[in-house]
Parts: sequence; structure tokens; C-alpha cells
Amino acid sequence: MQFRRLAHSLVAQVLGLALLITIFGTAVRFTLLSNTMRDGIEELVTAHLSSEASYVASDIDEKIRARKQLLETMAKQLPASLLDHPRELEGWLAERHALAPYFSLGMTIVPASGKGVIGEFPLLPGRRQLDFSDADWFRAARDNAVFAIGKPTVGRVVNQGIIVMAAPILDARGRVLAVLNGVSTLDTPGFLNLIQNNTIGNTGGFLLISPRDKLFVAASMPNMRLRPTPPTGANRLHDRAMEGWRGAGITVNAFGVEEIAAIGSVPSAGWFVVARMPTAEAFQSVTASGKLLVQKGGAITLIVLTIFGVFLFYLFRPLRQASRQIHQMADGDLPLEPLAVVRHDEVGEMVDGFNFLVAKVRENEQRMTRLAHQDALTSLPNRLSFLMRAEQTVALFQRRNSRLALMFIDLDGFKPINDVYGHEAGDQLLQQVAARLGESVRKADLVARYGGDEFVVLLTDIGDPEATAVLADKIIAKLSQPYLVNEMEVVIGASIGVAFLPDDAEDMDSLIAQADAAMYDAKRAGRNCYRFAHKPG
Repeated sequence: MQFRRLAHSLVAQVLGLALLITIFGTAVRFTLLSNTMRDGIEELVTAHLSSEASYVASDIDEKIRARKQLLETMAKQLPASLLDHPRELEGWLAERHALAPYFSLGMTIVPASGKGVIGEFPLLPGRRQLDFSDADWFRAARDNAVFAIGKPTVGRVVNQGIIVMAAPILDARGRVLAVLNGVSTLDTPGFLNLIQNNTIGNTGGFLLISPRDKLFVAASMPNMRLRPTPPTGANRLHDRAMEGWRGAGITVNAFGVEEIAAIGSVPSAGWFVVARMPTAEAFQSVTASGKLLVQKGGAITLIVLTIFGVFLFYLFRPLRQASRQIHQMADGDLPLEPLAVVRHDEVGEMVDGFNFLVAKVRENEQRMTRLAHQDALTSLPNRLSFLMRAEQTVALFQRRNSRLALMFIDLDGFKPINDVYGHEAGDQLLQQVAARLGESVRKADLVARYGGDEFVVLLTDIGDPEATAVLADKIIAKLSQPYLVNEMEVVIGASIGVAFLPDDAEDMDSLIAQADAAMYDAKRAGRNCYRFAHKPG
């Protein structure tokens, strides 16, 4: 009787209606705000993935272009007479491989018949007996007289994934005499490492795809490398990318996992890079915060009933502010930074989740920036960072009418040590060389690793060129002192080419070319010495 009276009470009915309205209103607000936050996070993650895909694709494209330029240049410079003298031809290949070791398995020259090898370096057992006449890269280079990239596959001589690039060797009439090719393993350090050695978050990663071959060339997941791409219809976004579309979006992959994916082109090879992250990880903070709000919703609702209007507005104000700030960040009106945690409740936990995502995005961006601008082995600026900083320095000193000097340093005797004692010993040696170079110059000067065993030093405020000669002697003497590598004492030398701006060049590109040419003069002069550039004309 008491229960029936209470059930029909106006107070109970008002409280019940208020409770239903509160629950319904809370549910509606939570859904709207969660969707808004999800949309904001999706925009941030999509922009981040697009940036990573573009950067990795550009890095791979640059490396392929460098290898293409090397092969085409060598094919043009090769004296045709050497094709009849295999031993001299292999010496010629060895010299150029030592100067530009872009291909981990070396280079070979295949006759126009495709049967066997005219010359190779380094020598690999069994390679001379191979028949290349049916190889796609060989047929494309020979029949079309153009640079060609073969389908990545497992090598016949080495049981590893390889990629072959080839350029035709032409006579004076444009007829193909032979085909020069370079072979690299897909695991070659400094080639596809940004894809093979990196993940995005905990479960995301990269894919490198060849639409022509319908093949995964490389992937963050080892079991996907050199596997065929999924059939048409298995992944909507993948199908569009195979047809040439580039962009980003949400899709369901061939394994049934929903993910955010962004596409970047590698035009020199006709490939594309996919940067992807499962939506379960991308929206993890929203999901976790939602569960917390649902679990504690009952208790919060009882409290809200007592101060229905004021407290409800207060409860959701931080969420509205967070949503507005996220949209402003996504639109570029605000910098990407953590949101202020004004309360330590469910709202604070949701903001903490967003802040955690922001920290991860920043961490990945900083890591990719370091990879882009710093040599991982020596901690010196890499080639890209050097060129960017050098261009700025050149522009500044040209306005001041001051002189700059560039030293192009190539180590003498490094390759035999690397070959005999292994790459670990070679890495230790390069680290010690970098340290000695840093000790030899002023803090205002710029030291960088240009690639392989090549280093560059940009000297500022050069008055007397003779002072540069003294410094070159000092560097050669310092680099020629014994090194302790794996408890063994080893000795190398250095050949240095020196060029001045504006004396020998008018811009950075020509300054590097002049210093590089002077370095080769030092090589020809007997190595372990320096030579000054001679301005053309």
C-alpha cells in the first residue's frame, strides 16, 4: 500500500520523469560529444598518417632516383672496349662500387643475349652461370633501351628478397651492347629501413606496394613482405590506390580489421606507400573514456538530479571546450598541444586520453624528424639536413660577401676493414671518424655525414685559403692515426677535396660538385692528401 502510494506520488513521478530526462539527455550529449571528439581525433590521425606516408614515399623515391642516376651515368661512361676485357671491366666496376655502394649485392654486366655475365663486382658464386634472358628487368632494359626496375623477388643466388635495377649500355648508334644492373637486398640498411624497421603506434605500420606486380614489396609486418596483394574487392581503399587514387580514409583491410590508411606515391618506381593504423587503437582513448562514463553514469545521474540544471551545464562544459579546441587544432587555428585538465573525473580522464594521443603523435613526429635530419650511426647531420643548413649559410654569407670553404672527405682503406672485420667494426670506425672530425673544427663549422664513408665540412668566415690547407693537413693527420676497433688497431687515410665560394662556385650545388671533383683529384694523386678545386673556365 505504501509502495503504491509512493509510485503514484507527484513527487515520485516528477523525480522519475526527471530521472528519465536526465538519463536520456546525458546519453544524447555523450553520444554527440564522443562523435565530435572521434571526428577530431580522426582528422588528427589522418593528417599524421598522410604526413608519414608522404615522407616515407619521398625518402624511397629519392633513393631509387639516386640508384637510377648512378646506373645511367655508369652505362654512359663505360668504355665499350672494356666489354671485351672482363678483368679490366670488373676492376672498373669495383672502383665505382667503392665510391657509391648503393647496391648491397653489387653490379653486373649482362650480354645482350642474356646468357651469363660479362663482368661483376663483387663476385658471387653461381651468378655467372645464370640465364637472365627471361628476366623482366633485362628484357625491359634491352628491348626498350630504358632504365628498368624488376619485380622484387627472392634471389636465385642469395636466399633473400632482392630488387634489380638495370640500364642499357648503348653504342654510338644507340644499339644495346649489354645491360648494366645493380642488385640490392630488400633488407639493405638505409634503403627501405623506414618501412621495414618502423611501426606507427602499437599496431599500425607501413606497406610498400607495386601495383604493376601486384606485390607487397616491403612491410612493417615481416610475414607480408613479397606476398601478393589482396584480390579486388577485399579492400575498397586498396582497390582505388591500385588504380592510381591517392589520399586517405577509413577502410576494412583483407583481414577484416577496420583501419585509417593514407597513401603516398613513389613515382620513380610506380609504387605507393601505405601508412595505416587500426581504428581500435586510433580511437582507444574515446572508447576507454566512454566505458568509464557508462560505468559511473548511474552515480553521476543521482547527483545531477539534485542540482539538475546548473550541474549538468557544469559537467559538460569541459567536454565542449575540449571538442572546440580539438576542432581548432584540426583546422590549424591552434597548435597541437595537450588540453588543460580542469577536473579529475570522467571528463578529465577523457582529456587525459586525448593528451596521451597528442603525446604519441608528437613522439612519432619527433622521431621521424630525427630520422630525417640526423645520421643514426654517427649522430651527425645527414645529407638532407646538411643541404638544408648549408643553403641557409650560403645565402647568409653571400649577402655579407664573405668566403666559405667546403671540404669533401672520402675515407681511404675503409672498405677492406668493413669487409674483413664486418659491418659492426665499420660502424665503430665511422663513429670514431665523426668524433675526430668534430674535434678538428670550430663550433661554428658544420660537419655532416654525406653518405657511406663520405663526410663534408662547411667552413665559415674563411680569410686566407692557406689556413684551410693547414686545417686539411690537420684533419688528414688526425684521421690517419690508429683506431681501436673491437680491441684491434686499424689505420685508414682520407682524401680531401676543397672548394671555395665564391672563388670556385656560385651556389651550393656547384660548390659540392667542385669539392667532390677535387677529392677525386686527391685520390688520383695517391690518396691521403688534399687538393683544391679548379674553377671551370
